[in-house]
Amino acid sequence: MQRKSSYLVWLVIVAAVAALFLSWQYRDYRLTRQTLPPDLSMAGLQVGGMSRQQALNALEVAYATPLTVTYHQESLSLCPSVVELRYDAAQTAANLDAALVDWRGIEGFVAHVLRRGSAPVTVPVVVSFSEDRLSRYLERIAEEYDGPPQEPVALPAVLDFRPPRPGYRLDVESSRARLAQALMSASTQRVDLVVDVEEPPTVDPGLLRQLLEERLDDHPGLIPGIFIKDLQSGAEVTINSGAAFSGLSVLKIAVLEEVYRSIDGPPGPETIKLISETVTESGNFTANLLLRDVVADGDAYEATERLTDSMRRLGLLNTFMGAPYDEKDVGREIVTDANARTDVSVEPDPFIQTTPLDVGLLLEMIYQCTQGGGALVLNYPETVTPGECQEMVRWMTGNPMDSLIEGGVPSGTRVAHKHGWTSDTHADAGLVYSPGCDYVLVIFLYRPGWLEWDEGAPLIADISTATYNYFNP
Repeated sequence: MQRKSSYLVWLVIVAAVAALFLSWQYRDYRLTRQTLPPDLSMAGLQVGGMSRQQALNALEVAYATPLTVTYHQESLSLCPSVVELRYDAAQTAANLDAALVDWRGIEGFVAHVLRRGSAPVTVPVVVSFSEDRLSRYLERIAEEYDGPPQEPVALPAVLDFRPPRPGYRLDVESSRARLAQALMSASTQRVDLVVDVEEPPTVDPGLLRQLLEERLDDHPGLIPGIFIKDLQSGAEVTINSGAAFSGLSVLKIAVLEEVYRSIDGPPGPETIKLISETVTESGNFTANLLLRDVVADGDAYEATERLTDSMRRLGLLNTFMGAPYDEKDVGREIVTDANARTDVSVEPDPFIQTTPLDVGLLLEMIYQCTQGGGALVLNYPETVTPGECQEMVRWMTGNPMDSLIEGGVPSGTRVAHKHGWTSDTHADAGLVYSPGCDYVLVIFLYRPGWLEWDEGAPLIADISTATYNYFNP
């Protein structure tokens, strides 16, 4: 009898504990059921953890908010009313309540007590829109933004170019599918339309020539000689580039090249002083000393012959020195294809001549030599090194001016150049190192009788600006 009473006591205790446990679990269950299951979603919107009303409000907001629609880089807006979007809040709420019946009933309580996680639940959302209005919306976008590729256009007034533009065409069917899916979703806020892109036309170097010619038309009677070359692609722009012009101090580029070809090892202090005064101060006397003492061991006329022969070996057949600078009484005149032309005549110095093409090609050779290649290294592998060519470029870079080629490029642009002028001819030739590419620019301008500095220098700067803008759109 005592054992039976003890058993009943324990049974009551267990029942009381179980009742207490279930009571506590039910209270916890009721608290958790005040929010939606953690894995519940509606039209792509995660609403788990929200209250019923918060979830329904979130849907109301989502379907009233315009979609951000992008056409390539254009950002547009699609208001729900444009496509007659209709969100049925009452039916959606009924769908939500139906989905929560089991979760809030006895099965839900048992799952809560046993700590069984709930399976993901997707509640249907009732929403619709007008397919016809959506099609018309896409048609309007295509009409406004679609277009064929556009050719580049020269803008002579500002020495610049409108760059080529790609063509765009809206893929209406693919875009409609994307937008339809986004309109039905409560979580999608941005849609990128499907746009087919047609590559822009290739920029023709002739466009730069066209702009330069229009600019030069403002200077009737002026005869230009221009050579431009992209040192990466090899594209060229030329205007009278094969005509013979006075070599001026521009030909000191060839003197500099011959000096480094003639010396063995780094130049000594005296040679450095002569190079500095020749390149940076454009000294004719020091140029003659370099020719006499470095290139030909005491005979400046012999040095000019060596320079001329060297230019021929490099294929620069229209470049020569028949006498040192300012010493023309006993100089020799040389007939070339360039000075034998009758279509373009600029009365070049009979003893020191070149062409924009020859100067440009020599600069290109020096540039290629700095990288270990090109005609200089090929023709003079034992006497010209990349390091020496780098020194040549450094000397020409140390020839700063606020006008001519440098006057036409942004401040800080590296320009290795040599300029020169006489009463009727102004010239500048250099290597320009720019973000778009490195390029050669050679400009000679001739006006019979007299060329004013106020005309020649700004025009060279304008040509430089246009060229820079062409290579750096």
